[in-house]
Amino acid sequence: MHLHQLVRRTLAFTQRQTHNFKVMLVRRTLHGLATNLTTQYGSLYATLLGANPVQLGSLQSVGNAVGSLASLPAGWFIDYYSLKNVFLLGSVMLAASSLLYLTAPDWMWLYAAVIIYYLGSRIVCTACTVTCAAELPNESRATGRGLCRTLASPVAILAPLLAAWLISRFGGIRLEGLRPLFAIQALLFAAILVLLLTRLTATRAPNVPADGRRVLEGFAQVFKQGPDVVRLMVVMGLMELPWTVAQPYMPLFAHEYKGANEFVLGGIGMTTMLVPMLAAIPLGRLADRHGRKKLLFAIAPLGYVANLVLILAPKASASTSVCLLLYGLLFGFNSIGIGLASSMAAEVMPPAQMGRWIGVVGLVRGLVSIPAPIIAGLIWEHVGPQYVFLAAIGIDVCLRLPLLAFTRETLHLKVKPLARLDG
Repeated sequence: MHLHQLVRRTLAFTQRQTHNFKVMLVRRTLHGLATNLTTQYGSLYATLLGANPVQLGSLQSVGNAVGSLASLPAGWFIDYYSLKNVFLLGSVMLAASSLLYLTAPDWMWLYAAVIIYYLGSRIVCTACTVTCAAELPNESRATGRGLCRTLASPVAILAPLLAAWLISRFGGIRLEGLRPLFAIQALLFAAILVLLLTRLTATRAPNVPADGRRVLEGFAQVFKQGPDVVRLMVVMGLMELPWTVAQPYMPLFAHEYKGANEFVLGGIGMTTMLVPMLAAIPLGRLADRHGRKKLLFAIAPLGYVANLVLILAPKASASTSVCLLLYGLLFGFNSIGIGLASSMAAEVMPPAQMGRWIGVVGLVRGLVSIPAPIIAGLIWEHVGPQYVFLAAIGIDVCLRLPLLAFTRETLHLKVKPLARLDG
C-alpha cells in the first residue's frame, strides 16, 4: 500500500513539472547507462594500455584542469545564448571521447580522450544543473533531484552487470574485453544527442553585448549575495574531492589487492547505484522539510565507513565479495550528498545569474581537483595504496565539514534579484 502511494505521488509530482525537466529525466537515464558501463573499468583500461599509478593520476588531473576551464564559458553561454546549443555541444564531445577510447593504441592517446570527455562532461553537467535550477522551485528541488536519480538508477544499476557480462564474453579484463564497452557508450551518447536535438525546448536569453568588461562584471555579480556564496563555492569545490582522490584507484585496488574480477567490480557499481534508487527521493523529501545541512552531516560518515571496509576487506576469501559490495552500498550515499549540496548552491543565487554562478562553482571544483589524482598516485607508490583512501577521509573531515558548519541553511533563503548587464 505504501509503495502504491509512493508511486502515485511520484507520478503526480512528475506530471506537475515542466517539459524540459521531463526531458532531463530521460537524458539522465541514458547518461547514467552510458557512463556506468565504463566507470569501473576506465582506470584498468589505462593500466592495460601501459599507464602506471602516477601516469593514471596525470590523466585524471589533465581532465580536471581542462574541465574546470570549460565551466565559466559554459555558464556564460547558457545565461546569454542558448542552453540547448550548449547541451548539444557537450553531448557531441562525450560521443567523440568514447570513440577515442575505443581506438586508442597506447595510454598516451587517452590524454585526448580524457580532455574531450571532461570538457563535455563539465558542459553537460553545468547545463543540467542550470536546467533543474530554473525548472524546479526551492521547496521541490531536492525532491526533483532525488526523482531524477531514482528514475535513472534501475538502468544504471544494470549497466555494470551488463559491462561485466560483455567483458567476460570478449575475453575478461584485458584490452580485447574492455574495448567493446566504449563502442556501446558512443552509441548511447549519440542517442542522447538525438533526444536533445528533437525534444529539448530551446531557451534564449536577451541579446546581450559580449564585450570582455561586461563579461567580467557579470561574473563578479554572483558574489554580491553575501559571504555564504563564497563558503558554498568552496564547499562545492571540496564536495567531490574525496571522490577525485580515491575513485580512479578503487577498481585497481580491488582488482590487484583484493582479487576482484569483472563481476565483483560490476557488483560494486551496481550496489553504488542501488542507494540513490531506493533512498534519493525519501532523503530528498527530508531535506526539503528539514534542511540540507542536517542530511549532509548525517550522510558523510557513511562514506568514511565505505573506505575503511574497502581497506580492511580480506583478499580472495569467502567474505571478500561481501565486503566489496558493502563498500559500494555505503559509497552510494555520496551521490545523494552531492545532489543535496547542489540544491544548496542553486538556492543562493537568482535565476538571472544562475548560469554564471554554476560556471564559477564548476571552475572551483575543477581547480581544486587538478592536483588530487597525481598526489593520490604518489601516495599509492611511495606511502601505500590504502593511504589513498584514508587521505580521502581526512580531506572531508578536516576541510569540507567545518566549512559547511559555518554556511547558512538555504531551504527558505530568499535571494535578491540582481540587475542584468543589458547595456
